[in-house]
Amino acid sequence: MKSKVLAIYKKWLASATPEQIEFADQVYSTCEEHYESGGDRIVECWEPKDVLEFFKNIQEVQEFCGLAVEQELNCRWGEDSDPELKRMESFNNSGEW
Repeated sequence: MKSKVLAIYKKWLASATPEQIEFADQVYSTCEEHYESGGDRIVECWEPKDVLEFFKNIQEVQEFCGLAVEQELNCRWGEDSDPELKRMESFNNSGEW
């Protein structure tokens, strides 16, 4: 298991299939790697069962994170030094997940 977050869900890990664990681990480890590019929402707020229910592949995770970053950008005050602007630049520069 590559993800640091997934290990805390011991009950879920005991009842999940190897395929479910592998996908959840892939999602969490990818989001940990891209934490500043929108991955923080999934790492901090989503449980594995929700990840499996909502996402079918990593592409969908990347799209969700991009939308989250974009929403934050739309709510900012509008100065060029806003942290949201830096997060959007980070997401745009993150390339392929």
